[in-house]
Order: sequence, then C-alpha cells, then structure tokens
Amino acid sequence: MDKVFKVGLFGLASNEKNTLGSIFKLAAARSRRYTIVTNEEIATSDIVLVDIDDANALNKWRSFSVHHEKIPAIRVTKIKPTKITENEVYLRRPLTLKRVLETLDKVTIEVHKYVPELVVGGEEVLDEEAHAALSDAAKSARKAAKASSSGIKSLVVDDALSVRKSMEIQLGLFGMDIDFAETGEEALEFIKENVYNIIFLDLMLPGIDGYKVCKEIKSNKVSKKTPVIMLTGKGSRFDKLKGTMAGANEYLTKPVEQEQLKAVIKKYLPKIAAKD
Repeated sequence: MDKVFKVGLFGLASNEKNTLGSIFKLAAARSRRYTIVTNEEIATSDIVLVDIDDANALNKWRSFSVHHEKIPAIRVTKIKPTKITENEVYLRRPLTLKRVLETLDKVTIEVHKYVPELVVGGEEVLDEEAHAALSDAAKSARKAAKASSSGIKSLVVDDALSVRKSMEIQLGLFGMDIDFAETGEEALEFIKENVYNIIFLDLMLPGIDGYKVCKEIKSNKVSKKTPVIMLTGKGSRFDKLKGTMAGANEYLTKPVEQEQLKAVIKKYLPKIAAKD
C-alpha cells in the first residue's frame, strides 16, 4: 500500500530545501514517498528535519517538540557527533539522495512501522503500471539509492544544482559516498578534511575557479595523486591545455554522459568498475 509521509522543516538553507524537493520528485514512483509541508502545517508532520547547526532552528524545534513529542526528528548537521543517544537520528550534510532516502526510510520503518515492500532477490517488485510510470531518471535514482557502498569517496564541485543532482545519481550507481561543493573555496575546505578517491571539478566557479582549485589539489602532498576530472561546457584546446597545466587528469563535457563517465571510472577506479 502506497503512503506519502509529510516532512516538516526547522531551518535548512533555501538550496537544501530545493535539494530535498528534487529528491522527493525523483523518488515519487516509490511506494514510500515524501512531501514537504508548510510552516503552517508542520504540526501535521510525520517526520521533522531539524538544522541543529542553526541555534534559532534548534530552539524553535525544542519549543515545538514539547507539544508534539511523538513526531520523530532527524537532526541535520555537517559534523555527526561521535556519541549518539539512543533514538537520536542524524542526517549528515551535504544532503544527497542516498543519505536522505535511507535516513527517512529508516524512521518510517522503526517509528511508523511502515514496511510495504515485497522483495525478490533484493529488488522491489513493481507492477507494469508502476514500471511504465518510471522515467529513466527515476529508475536510475532508485537504483542509486539501493546500490551497496563501494567504499569509494568522491567529491563533485559545481555551482549548478542540475549538474550536482545528475552526478549524484550517476555516481550513486557505483555505490560511491559523495560530497558536494558549490564553490572553489568550499571544495578546498572539504579536501582539507577528507581524503577522496576521485574529484570531479567544474572549470567555471564563483570565487576561485577550477584551475586554481586543481593546482591546490595537486600541490598538496595528501591529495596530489587523486585523479581530478574537469567538468566543462567548453571544448577549446586552450581550456584543455590550461587545465592540463594545472594538473587535471581528464576532461568530461557537460552534460556528462553515463558511458563517458563509466570509461573514466574504469580508467581511474578499475576495481569499482569491474563490479558494475
């Protein structure tokens, strides 16, 4: 039996709200669906997401939970605490399709006891009408959400939401754990805190451009051997020469095609490509 769960929000930036909306649309063909409610309807929520990195949002939720303590809360944060109290659920930033759906699904199963799926060989059984309704993007999104973790960590740097969502789905098919950055400055912060197996980097970024970010990556003793795949809408030899001089390993033209991406992954991550 299909069910739509209402999700209320305390805090979260506008771009994160847009990301959630996109994820929920991509997952609209599932039997377990989600929709965001307005602030006026938040008391009707089945689940709430709370931005605990925002003190104001955290205080509003605490006041709300006094009267609505039975509504489960998912705490959204950039840094997940090492010590977690029983029944606390966390969702780590950035908000990716796999993380969001896995976390919400967990709450609907454990708290709302909603387990409608019929499983055969690890795949959900869908009737013909449901299959017909699924677009190629939605099918890929479902498959990406189900993919088992490969242990590969990637970083995607692009200021366009459409590119980030496309890369999330395509890389998710390989079971990658993906971080996203919208600016060069944000990318460099991620690189200081994490070790990545592969980095996909847009050339044209607000602030520090992709060339400078690539130079920083390749001059760092920890990240210098990490493959950097430049994402570009340009195809001139000058751009490629400049990128090569900055240390880029490869180029992919946007929008990135799945077959081209597979070829790059096969070249730089042969072990994960062999499992696909």
